[in-house]
Amino acid sequence: MKSDRISGIVIFVIGAAVCLTSLSYPIGTLQKPGGGFFPLLASILLLGLSAVFTFQSFATGKAKKLSAVSFFVDNKTPRRILWGIAALIGYRYLIPIIGFAPATAVFIFFLSRFLEGHSWLRSILFSVATAISAYYLFQVVLKIAMPIPLLKF
Repeated sequence: MKSDRISGIVIFVIGAAVCLTSLSYPIGTLQKPGGGFFPLLASILLLGLSAVFTFQSFATGKAKKLSAVSFFVDNKTPRRILWGIAALIGYRYLIPIIGFAPATAVFIFFLSRFLEGHSWLRSILFSVATAISAYYLFQVVLKIAMPIPLLKF
């Protein structure tokens, strides 16, 4: 399909840009990776997968005609995408105000309850579990310094 070809090519271009940009950071070694190590690996994977996807779209396009499929599943999808982007922006600005773990809990709760429609109890439990897990991973295991929140609870 034409949309598969376009999206494959766009993702390939994004992967190439990330790959080239990651080369400007120190790569390091497997034992001591630098700041550009993970982005380089991720972009190489992205380049490879998008190339396979693009080639498959050309091969299947000639072999059979596919029926036209709408880009959005239903008419609520564009609105949900915009709410998701707004939630990401809000999350980014909440972290320095209330801290990493509470902002993560609020963000995951919003996504779970209002975008996915899960129950209040499931959304609360999932957001708290996610916030605790993320806090433990980033601040205890990896020892990544997070910004000090303006509001301390």
